[in-house]
Amino acid sequence: MKKFLSKTREYIPLFSLVVFSLTIISLILYIIILNNVSFADFFNYNLSFPIRVAISWVTVILPFSIAEVALILSPLILIVLILLAFKYGKRGKKASIKYLMVILSILCLVFILYVWTYSSGFHISKIEDKMNLDRGDLTAEELYNASEIIVKELNSLVEYVEFDENGASKMPYSYSEMSEKICKAYESFVDKYPVLRTYYSKIKPIILSEPMTYTHISGIYTFMTGEANVNVNYPDFVIASTSAHEMAHQRGFAREDECNFISFAVLLESDDPFLKYSAYLDVYANIVNALYGESPELYFQVASKLDKRVIGDRQSYSKFFEKYADSKASEVADSMNDSYLQANGQTQGTKSYGMIVEIVTAYLLNKTK
Repeated sequence: MKKFLSKTREYIPLFSLVVFSLTIISLILYIIILNNVSFADFFNYNLSFPIRVAISWVTVILPFSIAEVALILSPLILIVLILLAFKYGKRGKKASIKYLMVILSILCLVFILYVWTYSSGFHISKIEDKMNLDRGDLTAEELYNASEIIVKELNSLVEYVEFDENGASKMPYSYSEMSEKICKAYESFVDKYPVLRTYYSKIKPIILSEPMTYTHISGIYTFMTGEANVNVNYPDFVIASTSAHEMAHQRGFAREDECNFISFAVLLESDDPFLKYSAYLDVYANIVNALYGESPELYFQVASKLDKRVIGDRQSYSKFFEKYADSKASEVADSMNDSYLQANGQTQGTKSYGMIVEIVTAYLLNKTK
């Protein structure tokens, strides 16, 4: 046995042996997470949460996105890895195998981080069950009532919102201040609905936001760095709702429709008019479009009540997006994201982002009871 271990150490570094052992443990845990909702809930709430917090608190010190910098430097990193492969290849078989083991260890570390920080979020019990919401089929009347609530709130909140010369709503504070306000809103939400655990975190504005917009990605959470990265090229109301969405990922929810809903519900808990306005405006199209599918007559009846300034804000967004609407980058990004989501159990793939009509409507109607 000693001889075997000694021989093994000649080819596999101790670091790699430790990582491979953790990988096996993580794989076993992942299989249990996939097959047991109760265990996924326990794992996500009690074990993943402190790890996510620890990683986020380390990375939040830097004002830029570590994940984005790593992506920008990835070609250089790849070149360095190839050069090192040639270097160790010249040193013989043992050196080459050791180098390959280290590279494999790094890939395994990514898997380990995924399992321990994020994977359970795809397999926990559903948010509607946690909040006792009926996410069933909706009648035209229910959709109309929800649409009317949204229009009424938008018309009320618009009085406190500033607009630029193009009719787009403006965020009246910095991204750092916005992060603080959203964190406070999360605290208020958790006080009412203890379905998640929250902590103080910040969004990371993406440096290459303008070119990223061609992918139609408004934000991305990177579990390896614990960062909520937000595309700040988008209109301000989208930035606000996206920030709350990515923060939901930080707090352990992985399903996109649930993060969209949490973003909406959390922003409504804020005492800031712009954040509330952003929440309602972000879901407006989803709800009224669903209403149109059930009853065009009721749709026009409620849409005609929308304040002209809100209509102008929506038109400004449409004009902004014209530049980025048709792009190959968005097709590639959508295909990759769709595959990623389906591989993690979201059978609807990227369509899941828009699957919030039922739960938002149930939530709004429940609040008015």
